Amino acid sequence: MSLVIDASVATKYLLPEADTDKARAVFKEWQGGRVDLLAPDILPAEVANALWKRALRGLASRDEIERLFEQFSGMRIPLTPADDLAGSALRLALTHRHSVYDGLYLALALETGWDFLTADERLFNLLSAAFPQVRLLRHWS
Repeated sequence: MSLVIDASVATKYLLPEADTDKARAVFKEWQGGRVDLLAPDILPAEVANALWKRALRGLASRDEIERLFEQFSGMRIPLTPADDLAGSALRLALTHRHSVYDGLYLALALETGWDFLTADERLFNLLSAAFPQVRLLRHWS
């Protein structure tokens, strides 16, 4: 199986919250060579931003956040240049009235023919009817 993942999946891998177990199962499958993963190269910035928000809310210390980001960076998830996807992402954003950032992940999935895995239920609800390759982490098994 081949999956484009977004920052919501990577963040759930790092932070204990709902569906963390499912995110960790996805990454275990990837590390075992049973799943291929790919993301646009905005993934590290989006993960860093999610971690920053966690620290800003006082839910984790600076040291913990930096350790988590180092852990994430060490995973070396394969990344694709966002500039190769930006035009398609913009068209998707204009059509579906959602951010270009999220459109980058969908554009990559469409370009590669891979499934797009997200933990963002609102995004899943917005896109899944038009794009059956959009999958929700909560349904991962």
